Amino acid sequence: MKEFVSGKLVSGGGVCEGCGKRLEEGVKVYTAVVDVDELKEYFCCEGCRPAEGKLPSGVECIEPALAVEEPGENERQLGIEIKLGCICSECGHYFEEGEWLFVGVVEGLHGGFVYCHDCYLLERELEE
Repeated sequence: MKEFVSGKLVSGGGVCEGCGKRLEEGVKVYTAVVDVDELKEYFCCEGCRPAEGKLPSGVECIEPALAVEEPGENERQLGIEIKLGCICSECGHYFEEGEWLFVGVVEGLHGGFVYCHDCYLLERELEE
């Protein structure tokens, strides 16, 4: 059974992989996970941010993120939101609400392949 993670679409929108419908920036989307067992969270503070060529194993790139109480609660907030309470993978720093951090984009997600809500539900039905 295929696993999915949900999130908000950023950077100008996208196109649904299932139906081809244009998706606007900020809309909730779903992306398929290749192998859930290999997904590892990687968070780091500015001082622990690795150099571009020295990313940890499984991390494809580093993106800025904001620690928030409830991801997706503020519809005007664009970008990656991480639930507060996560810790830096390097030094163990606890990220408070409103604090900026860096999150590692990990291997295992179909980068760029997103599904709208209707196509996500259809994919789930086809698998059952």
